[in-house]
Amino acid sequence: MILILSNKWDVTVDFVVKELQEREYPYLRLNTEDLSSLSITTELPDFSIVVEKGTETIDLVEEIGTVWYRRPGKPFEFVDDEEKPSKGTVEYIREQWGAWVQSLQTIPGITWVNPPLANQRMESKVHQLRLAHELGFTIPETVVTNDGSTVSEMFSRQNASVISKALSSPIVSETEQDEFVFSVHLTEPPSEDDESLKICPTIFQETLLPKTDYRVTVIGDVVLPVGIEAEEGGDVPVDWRTAKENVRFVEEELPTQIEELCREFVDEAGLVFGAIDLVEADGEYVFLEINPNGEWGWLQKPWGVPIAQNLTDYLIKHDETG
Repeated sequence: MILILSNKWDVTVDFVVKELQEREYPYLRLNTEDLSSLSITTELPDFSIVVEKGTETIDLVEEIGTVWYRRPGKPFEFVDDEEKPSKGTVEYIREQWGAWVQSLQTIPGITWVNPPLANQRMESKVHQLRLAHELGFTIPETVVTNDGSTVSEMFSRQNASVISKALSSPIVSETEQDEFVFSVHLTEPPSEDDESLKICPTIFQETLLPKTDYRVTVIGDVVLPVGIEAEEGGDVPVDWRTAKENVRFVEEELPTQIEELCREFVDEAGLVFGAIDLVEADGEYVFLEINPNGEWGWLQKPWGVPIAQNLTDYLIKHDETG
């Protein structure tokens, strides 16, 4: 049986669930923000982890061969503030359920997609770039800093053309609506005494223009590259996510060496799944970053990239051989 750890709003999971249902393959989906509505019991030394969900009673130790660690939610994550317990109580409950989810990694002989620790480790963009360079990818000149003079020096080296982007999660959680920090093309440096620069480190990279963008989805040995093109012709924006409705995603082939580097990167990172962003500039393929748990539903539909089918193949194969 396949265990899916996610949240109830994760539409991407639905594509794989549909595949599993069509193949009549058993799975258990746990939306982890709602775990407190279930009954769970872990027993030692005769190791068992029993989950009761509805009419089902499942011993995860005995029945699970593969875990898809998608995007677990947190208790009370989707509950209005006035209906939540105190802040301290919420934090305590989240820590306890988080510890229980982490304890699932002690189940022997199962395959994780992706292992949680590898996921966490590869969220570091500096780690990503270092590994990519070590494996043989070309990477852009990169400076991570909150120092204005260092930024000015980079602008001088790069002929006043630099890309700025967030070092970590680009989501800014606001009361009314979350905001997304996109990559920005800068043609003049911020003031060296700019307080908004000093407050936290930011990534500054050399500008690669003109360019062709690629999103490369890797699932084990399977590599699924798509090129990103403007719907009406012309250039794709520096950050294509700012105009997602106005671009199309076309299945492409990469040079054999680049495809193998993508496969090798995911393997060396300890991952099974990864969404890699590359650009081709001046005839050279350049690694930008990897999202170890990236969204892909928008590639599956409407563009027909068979990610769900390949991911389901992988989950079933390793569940049966686990």
